[in-house]
Amino acid sequence: MRRVSLLFLNIFGIKLKVFEFFRKKNSRKLSDGDQNLKIENFEILISVQRPFLENFYTIKIFQSKRILPKILLCFIILSILACEKSTDWKLTPNEETKLVVEAILTNENIIQEIRLSQTYPNLNDAPPSIENASISVLANGVNYIFQTDSAGIYKSEIPFTVRPRINYELNIEWEGKNYNATSQLSTVAPIPEITFDTLANANQLTLSDFAPLYNPNQQAMYEVNVDWSHLNSADELTKAKFYLYTFKEVHLSALTSPEKEVITFPKGSRVIIKKYGLNNDFAEYLRARAIETEWKGAVFYSTSENLPSNLSNGALGFYSTCAVLADTLIAN
Repeated sequence: MRRVSLLFLNIFGIKLKVFEFFRKKNSRKLSDGDQNLKIENFEILISVQRPFLENFYTIKIFQSKRILPKILLCFIILSILACEKSTDWKLTPNEETKLVVEAILTNENIIQEIRLSQTYPNLNDAPPSIENASISVLANGVNYIFQTDSAGIYKSEIPFTVRPRINYELNIEWEGKNYNATSQLSTVAPIPEITFDTLANANQLTLSDFAPLYNPNQQAMYEVNVDWSHLNSADELTKAKFYLYTFKEVHLSALTSPEKEVITFPKGSRVIIKKYGLNNDFAEYLRARAIETEWKGAVFYSTSENLPSNLSNGALGFYSTCAVLADTLIAN
């Protein structure tokens, strides 16, 4: 695949020639000394010659009064066109299974949770869980032990709170290998005002756009849970969960990403919003993941690559400690 920019047409053997400007019949003739030429209508004939073809292709662009804006528009449109060629990739599955870690510890005084899984070769399979690992978190001389709770889920034996300015070191032992990562508690800004927008159906609401994608002063992840099961609704689905992000840096693909499904819910729904403050490294991981998932398919796309990780020994995923704020609202 390659993108052909008009600025570099000659590199690919294409010559762009503007060879004729002329006035139409409704333009007045110039006298020899006339310095106030006004061309009301004219046309540019553009001949595009490809050396490997014998034919010439002529494109006519009609312009009225002002030609420059339309020329610029043509340059912009043609510059984003791409030549695509399908390729059948022969993928060889990686025989080495890798550990995948999903771990967010917070400043809430709760039983903390860590999820472990492993890589798998088939795209549509469920990730195999790991239940035979040993997990602990060391902080300020205290070792917090995690035990298996369910498939791939490990929970701390006692509730604890992540404190600021203390290193929390994650230690995982699995199949004879040790994996480590360290994190300090992030900061979190207040949750902005939450409002709801009414749709054409007066009983259906949606969340207003309260979480800007870009903010130079903070980075955050919003976990939004909506529940209307208590309303005796006839809907097959009575719960929804989704995430919103705010980053200090945004990839261009985010601005042209495919449209998302609009989450709607009836009046009286219970809305719980949890805001996670993000450290810079965790924000970079989430941004890279968004580029590979929900921002994929945009006009301006990024080359696929492995996500960053702060885990040692080749493990995938991320470990972070996040300050959290939460709010509960009734949608009306």
